[in-house]
Amino acid sequence: MSELEKVITEGGDERIELKENGLNKYFVDPRTSKGHLNRGSCTCSALSVDVRTKVSTVYNRLITNEVSVEDIRIKQRFRIKALLQDSYTDDFNIFFAPSGSDLCYFPLMFSQIKNPNKPILSLITCPEELGTGSILANTGKFFSDKTQIEKSVNKGAPLKADLHVDSILFPARNEDGSIIDHKQAIYDAIDEHRDTHQIIVNLVIGSKSGIEDNISIITDGPADVTWVVDLCQMRATPKLFNELLAKNCLLMITGSKFYQSPPFCGALLVPERYAKEIEHGDIDSSLVEGFDKIYSKFDIPPSYKGLRTKFPSFENIGFTLRWEAAICESELLANYSERDVTYAISNWNKHVKEYLETKELFNIMVDQDVTNRSIISFKIAKNGQTLTNDQLKKVYEHLCLHGSKYFPKYERLSTGQPVTYESYSFLRVALGSTNIRKLIEENHDLSDDFKLIDVIEQITNELC
Repeated sequence: MSELEKVITEGGDERIELKENGLNKYFVDPRTSKGHLNRGSCTCSALSVDVRTKVSTVYNRLITNEVSVEDIRIKQRFRIKALLQDSYTDDFNIFFAPSGSDLCYFPLMFSQIKNPNKPILSLITCPEELGTGSILANTGKFFSDKTQIEKSVNKGAPLKADLHVDSILFPARNEDGSIIDHKQAIYDAIDEHRDTHQIIVNLVIGSKSGIEDNISIITDGPADVTWVVDLCQMRATPKLFNELLAKNCLLMITGSKFYQSPPFCGALLVPERYAKEIEHGDIDSSLVEGFDKIYSKFDIPPSYKGLRTKFPSFENIGFTLRWEAAICESELLANYSERDVTYAISNWNKHVKEYLETKELFNIMVDQDVTNRSIISFKIAKNGQTLTNDQLKKVYEHLCLHGSKYFPKYERLSTGQPVTYESYSFLRVALGSTNIRKLIEENHDLSDDFKLIDVIEQITNELC
């Protein structure tokens, strides 16, 4: 293992670490995409061969002290803004975090700083389709056994004793798999609790299966709450980002889903209008107690000089390199027109769904047409019985570990890991940026996708 490969799997929680077999908890080797047929960008990807040289150059500059993590992060903030911002958008601040789940603590910290004596209520949509640990994080609890700062924390324990966060969950789907509209229920919860709590409404656009909350919830809703939109899959247009920023929403993004960097790397986009409410000068250390076990000084924008002094000066090189990989990939995709990218996704979605429908074992999820087209979700049923989550996990694991036996063209195969809802579960196939570029370059050849579906079918027949 090269030093680059070692570092790029460090600097986060235990999910990103390699086990003895050289794979992470998702049964994926994140160190190289070479020989890997990946239709699991919604879960986990590997370092693309197309960006490896650029990432390696940044790594070499860091370890020779030619540049610092601070230098790289400043440039990365500008490059992320160039990706998302248009000439009509007000400025926004970028706060970094090692994963999407880690981002969930920022709105809690901001609420503590703005009104430390008022408890927090977190309204959470699509809880079963958020990233691992997001519910714990959204309620102010450690979601993992370690952080980038601390080698050991008590998973499930509050970040600090006096952090009071209540929560209400709004499930994504009915038992039949149809998507639930929670707009009125959310408004009712706000009306009931606004006098006693600071309210954070956590919406999602692009969940694990591509569910997209209707932004009319924000447009028609009250302004005296904090609206947080989970865009961690990054399956949205710059137009939508700018619309949401103009509505004073906090936006959570990652580079490790659609843009396919190794897991994980996150960022919170904070509109300037909201940012002005956060103290930039000196603050009481007690207000950020606990959060200093999550974030480094370099995760906070340089303009927050007083706030930064409350956090450790930990230079997380691995995390910085993962964002570098994502940004480099986004810049490669920008070489293609929006029309070409949109067509590649639509064509893939249409024909892969049609192929799935020819298979007796597979049932495309209800309301698939109202989710993001770069993700296709489907249940598997055999002999009239829908496979359980445990059975789907076995299919997924076998595909990742032994897929090349069925499709020798590739050394490794992967899809999105199973997602549960109610008492059911489904698998996903998903396109990421690297996949889309390859489809465009290869004239939209979908033979690998069809073969992958054949392999899943064969594995299911063997194991279930």
